[in-house]
Parts: sequence; C-alpha cells; structure tokens
Amino acid sequence: MRRAILVGLAAIVCWLLPARAHAQTPGSGPWIVIGGGSTTLLGDCSDCEGDNYLHTGSVRANAGASINERADLGAEIMWVPETLSTGDKIKVFFVMGGVQFRPWKTRGFFLNAASGMAFLRNWLDVFEAQTPPIRSKAFALGIGAGWEWRTPSHFGMQISGSQHVAALGDLQTSERTAQNVVGNFWSVGAALVIR
Repeated sequence: MRRAILVGLAAIVCWLLPARAHAQTPGSGPWIVIGGGSTTLLGDCSDCEGDNYLHTGSVRANAGASINERADLGAEIMWVPETLSTGDKIKVFFVMGGVQFRPWKTRGFFLNAASGMAFLRNWLDVFEAQTPPIRSKAFALGIGAGWEWRTPSHFGMQISGSQHVAALGDLQTSERTAQNVVGNFWSVGAALVIR
C-alpha cells in the first residue's frame, strides 16, 4: 500500500512540473521504448478458491512511429517470468499492437491501449500443481498511462503504469476443468525512449 501511495504522489508531482515545449513534442519518425518494472499478477477463474496474487519483475519493449504530434502507432512485447514457492516456473509473453495518445502537445503525459495475444506457460500452476507443463494462448488487452521526459537529443525517459489482461477461457487441469481462467497483470516501471 505504501508503494502505491508513493507512486501516486510521484505521478502527481510529475504532472504538475512545467515542461518546455521543445523537450516534450515528439518527432514524426520511428521510436523505440525499452524498460522494465515491478508486476503484480492475479490468477483467477470462476470456481477458484481465494486470490492468487504473485509479485515479480517484467521487461517490455515498444516500437512504432508517430502518426501526428499527439498519436503514435506501434507494437508492444512484454515478458513476465515468475518462480512459484514450489519451484515451478511460470512464463508469460505478450505480443500486442496499440496506440498511444498525448492529450497535451507541450506535456509528457500519455495514455495507451493495446490488444493482441499472450503466450503462457504453466499458468495453471498458479491454482494447482500440473504435470507435464501446459502451454496456453490467450486474447490479451492492455491499458496504461505515463509520463515521458524528452531532451533535445534523441533520448528520453518514461515512467508508466499499466494493466494487461489475458483471457484463457476454460482449461483442463489434471483433475478438473477450470472455467473462465483469466490473468491480470499490473505493472509500474521506467524505460529508455529513443526517438
């Protein structure tokens, strides 16, 4: 809870900081974002008992091109590995396409949305032990917001928060069928921006 309050306060302070127009206006060419963060995972299904929260790190990369001064189109990949207390490894890999929008030309605040696929390995281990490992695919959605600091050079920094959702549907476990299996991923992190 303390971390969430600190992140919220930092976001408010960043939003209130004045920004110089030349340092915040994106160019019209391609861009790349590479970074990482802290991710909280929640595995859930219709008949699962209790909440299955896990905490781990994540790595993400985005690439695309600006379509105008306020909007970008691009692709996103995010990798979320986790090792359970049982020693089992869970791996989640998102591949999505999306759009990023800046409401103000002279400030670094942005919103983004994406959709695509999530590739999961051993996701059912969140609920119960599985043998052998199970690979799954899921429809994925992501939303987020953040702040980008630009410099006169091609490099900048960005902080962001996002939620990704992977909808796996019904999955067969070793003992039963888990109905409406969903994975939620909340991330807060920082990244290097190259424009």
